[in-house]
Amino acid sequence: MIYTVTLNPAIDRELQVAKLEPHRVMHAHSSQMSYGGKGINVSRGLAAIGAKSIALGFVGGSTGEMLTQEMANLDVLTDFVRISGEIRTNFSIVDKTRTQFIKVNEPGPKIHAQECHQLITKMRRLARPGDLWALCGSIPPGIPDSIYADIIQEIQSLGGKTLLDTSGPALTHGCNPNLFLVKPNASEASAFTGSKIDSTEDALNAASAILQTGVKHVIITQGRKGALLSNQAGTWIAVAPSITKRNDVGAGDAVMTGIMYGLSCDLSWPEILRWGVACGTAAASTEGTTIGSFTLAKQILSNVKINTC
Repeated sequence: MIYTVTLNPAIDRELQVAKLEPHRVMHAHSSQMSYGGKGINVSRGLAAIGAKSIALGFVGGSTGEMLTQEMANLDVLTDFVRISGEIRTNFSIVDKTRTQFIKVNEPGPKIHAQECHQLITKMRRLARPGDLWALCGSIPPGIPDSIYADIIQEIQSLGGKTLLDTSGPALTHGCNPNLFLVKPNASEASAFTGSKIDSTEDALNAASAILQTGVKHVIITQGRKGALLSNQAGTWIAVAPSITKRNDVGAGDAVMTGIMYGLSCDLSWPEILRWGVACGTAAASTEGTTIGSFTLAKQILSNVKINTC
């Protein structure tokens, strides 16, 4: 089974304006609203592909009810912990050419110790050997930075495989020998290693440094440049095809969707990477914070070039 864990889900609102103009009142000519948070986006993407998953995390308030209903509308199974607070709302403002955007994320509600304990207990009850767990996104107030590391240890001890997509201290704590796969972007990997990533060689060095923490597999995404995957078996670089970029907000979540799908199908590592980049590219070429269609991802798939290092 595939599980996604979103500790800090959100309502995502996108406003489209003619031009981004600081210090001036801008008027939106259209808007979109979707329900997300990184793990939620992965479950949405898996549903679009036709793969089943169960989405876990915290929801609360009227926005939490809206998110839960929307997931049901998408035929995504959920097993959320209800909290006393209201889940956050994130805002994106995008210009008409979709080449510039501003994104502002709220911090999220404070999570109490009892609510966190409920989630850990629920995960412990659900976990089975061979399950795939995507742990994604930021940590809301009230939860320690070590939470993902704690979850990773629990799932690993029960025979599951954990995939981590986060940043900052949570990423630092999470990268340890219990972790199956980590997927930072170039900026996150740079912050983790303390070295700039401006080239493929820089990304290779960063992946090598992350592997030294004991993590078994590292995927570093590099936007329109594609991504690289490194593990004990080898290193592969995926080159993304050229597209008309419409909105790359959420493209990293789509990459994780493709990775989860590839793993669930027992594909080879180069093909898992290919699926990740194809899904990420499909998302970046689609308006709004979405994965893009499965049909589009399959069309892009054959145009993703894989090079072996």
